[in-house]
Amino acid sequence: MSSGITLSGFNNIDFNQILEALMAQERLPVTLLEAQKASAEKQKTAYATLASRLSSLQSAADTLKSSTAFNGSEAVVSDETRLKFNAGAVTPEGSYEILISELAHAQTTTSTNTYADRDTTTVADGGTLVIGGVSVAITGAVTLDGLATAINETDDIGVVASVVQNGSTYKLMLTGRDTGAANSFTIDASALTNGGGATAFAFTNNQAATNAAITVNNVAVTSETNTFDDVIAGSSFTVLRKDAATSVTVSLAHSNDPVKAAVQKFVTAYNDVVSYIGSQQTSSNNGNADAISRDPLVRGLRSSLAQTLTSVVGSGSTFQSLAEVGFTFARNGQLEFDSAAFETALTTNDDEVRGLFYGTDGTDGAFGKLAAVIDTYTSSGGLLPNAQERLADQVTKLADRIADMEERLAIRRLAMQREFTAADMAISQLNQSGSSLSSLY
Repeated sequence: MSSGITLSGFNNIDFNQILEALMAQERLPVTLLEAQKASAEKQKTAYATLASRLSSLQSAADTLKSSTAFNGSEAVVSDETRLKFNAGAVTPEGSYEILISELAHAQTTTSTNTYADRDTTTVADGGTLVIGGVSVAITGAVTLDGLATAINETDDIGVVASVVQNGSTYKLMLTGRDTGAANSFTIDASALTNGGGATAFAFTNNQAATNAAITVNNVAVTSETNTFDDVIAGSSFTVLRKDAATSVTVSLAHSNDPVKAAVQKFVTAYNDVVSYIGSQQTSSNNGNADAISRDPLVRGLRSSLAQTLTSVVGSGSTFQSLAEVGFTFARNGQLEFDSAAFETALTTNDDEVRGLFYGTDGTDGAFGKLAAVIDTYTSSGGLLPNAQERLADQVTKLADRIADMEERLAIRRLAMQREFTAADMAISQLNQSGSSLSSLY
């Protein structure tokens, strides 16, 4: 910061104010560049947001253009207290007998030693306790609570320590963080001391670490957790209670619910894109120059998406467009889905509805064509990445220009400070000379 210079001999003018006013005037081009840079950064962020929403839309379209989009099943489980089943869009129909012989457990181990209290009696005063190959250092007297805290605060240890009450006494309990036989742990307390000697700490396994073990139609399968993924294609299920004598029957019958759920996900993603473009348009109408809605790229995107979804796609005699199977547009451009009309269309001609979605090879159906349109915007070298790259280059160039101008302004400020300081000193000398001359008369 410059020091204030008061021209005491020239009507007491504060020259620092003059300097700041001159510098503010000379800095106006920098201020303009800063505004341009901020605008480019906001536009770059807006394009990134649009790209993200388009990515979600493309993912939803990819699901619907798949040949398996209509292969969904609904599961009926004979005993949901023992097994929870989630069918996916590609889970095949059929009947499955699942026998649950073992659940996945985490190892639980407790100390053989018991104590009359948890927070008064010293149980160790030094040494180390090794759990699953990880050393827990004890650097002073600890109670059961203190020992549990020391274990829990040790990095990368695979257990959780707690103190449990057993009648009128207390003991240490160690529970593995993860289920599965591979996550079992050993304990070595031989280096733990108390009162100058070994603590004689001993431990008993109360629950071994085990894998979940089942058979599916008499085929043995195991898992480190109680959840099994893709054992039956496209599905996941969780075993809740074992019974080695009685199987759980899972019956999978064809259901349109998965494809309808996928359609609804697509509609939500599409409307998110439209809403975002609409919010940019509103912002632009309110005078915000940072909005991207006026970019022909954005206007073309919205138009291309709507045209693709309303175009004639199928070659069937009953259904040739999505509008005929439950897809409609509201006045504000939002896509709406009539689930009942979709069900009716499936009942009328299931093959033609599939053809509208999938086409002949997944690329010439409505959703394959839409995915291709989106890809021209979002793929590497596509329209949106190019727009973001262009703005990023613009921001970099503006930042460089601002830095150069700031450097020149700093030099200019220093030069003016020197000039006005010299002028102030000259005026002071003239005033002193004038005063000396006046004293001679």
